[in-house]
Parts: sequence; structure tokens; C-alpha cells
Amino acid sequence: MLVTVLFVAFTFVILSIIPTAYAQSDNTVSIVSDASKLGDKAYDPSPITISQGDTVVWTNNDFGIHTVTENSDMYSSKDLRPDQTFEYTFDESGNFDYHCKLHPTMTGKVIVN
Repeated sequence: MLVTVLFVAFTFVILSIIPTAYAQSDNTVSIVSDASKLGDKAYDPSPITISQGDTVVWTNNDFGIHTVTENSDMYSSKDLRPDQTFEYTFDESGNFDYHCKLHPTMTGKVIVN
């Protein structure tokens, strides 16, 4: 009986953690390989749709240096070298266009519901 209770409790804890981990990974954007040549395809996914209060994490998966800069300078990353990340929490709803300061043709969008 005790083993059954412990198993049910363990299963409940694990199943409670897993959806949270997946929800966080849904808010990731990749700066893709050869991004500086890809314009509006440089950030994947773009647009990304999230909920108000969510955090987006961008990862530079390219070999070059890039930034994530909102068009009205609401947020801006430092220069991101390969494998570096930048994150921003969106407290307001709306559409937020962004670009790379070093490669202005690289564009993306975050839609916050």
C-alpha cells in the first residue's frame, strides 16, 4: 500500500514538472545558420506568439555575431556570439518587431496576446 501511494505521488510530481519544462521551451527562437543572408528567415520561428508575461529566449546558432534589438529600442541584446543567449520578458501585449543591429535586413516579430 505504501509503495502504491509513493508511486502515485512520484508520478504526480513528475507529470506536474514536465508541462512546465515544455512550455518554457516553446518560447525559444533560434538565430539560424547563415542568418545574415536570410532576411526575415534569420530568426526561427518568426513570428513567435506568446502570452503576456512570458519570456522569450533567443539563441545564436550561427557562426557570426548578431543582436536582438526591438525596433523602438524597448529591448536590445549585447552582441551575441555563437551559442550565447538573450532573454526578454514581455509584460505588455502587442506586436514587437525586432532586427539585428549588425545586419538590419535580419528581422523578426514577437506577438504577445
